[in-house]
Amino acid sequence: MDIFHLLSATSTVIVFSFPLFLLSLGWISKVVSRNTKRKPKPPEASGAWPVIGHLHLLGGSQPIHITLANMADKNGPIFTIKLGVRRALVVSNTETIKECLTTNDKAFATRPNLTASVLICYNNTMLGFAPHGPHWRRMRKFVSLELLSNCRLDKLKYVRESEIKLSVQELYQHRNKSKTIGSDKVLVEMKRWFWDLTLNVILRMTIGKRIPSFGNDEESQVLKTALKNFTVLSGKFVRV
Repeated sequence: MDIFHLLSATSTVIVFSFPLFLLSLGWISKVVSRNTKRKPKPPEASGAWPVIGHLHLLGGSQPIHITLANMADKNGPIFTIKLGVRRALVVSNTETIKECLTTNDKAFATRPNLTASVLICYNNTMLGFAPHGPHWRRMRKFVSLELLSNCRLDKLKYVRESEIKLSVQELYQHRNKSKTIGSDKVLVEMKRWFWDLTLNVILRMTIGKRIPSFGNDEESQVLKTALKNFTVLSGKFVRV
């Protein structure tokens, strides 16, 4: 009987203590959340869809920077967008950009782990896609000293000058081959010509080779297609 009464008394205490415990837990969580209240988050741009977020707004024919500028006009200089399930912060104010990239540059120095950069950039080991860390610092130091230093650029000045001359000569030869009888005018896509000029300067400064500006051989076409595909894929917002 004593054991029975003892168990009954214990059960009664537990029954009455449990609601008090829940009330105490709720009060503590409320106090903690009040003390750790965070600052309000930046506004989110309107037009997000479930699952994909704002990706449908960034994939149209309009350039991305124009789309983001229109969003900034509606939401202010600081706002967020959803790239799928990820939230991205968009900053378009000069003072805030300086705060992010100068004062707190280390906090913003790393890069997102994109699927394209993992697959085509040797698992994010290329300089432009490597996360901030020892490897990135070594790569940056090497490029700054061996490729982009003032002394190195001065030594490679002849490359830029000769490449401009060669590109103009190729443009002249293309004009002579393509002009029709009775007309000296030839249609030239200058965007492509400047693309080839810039590409050849980079190639000659890095690997010592070039491709003809108006070349249609298989090797030139494969290289140009690969570079264009790389540029397109590196801008895709697909994360690992």
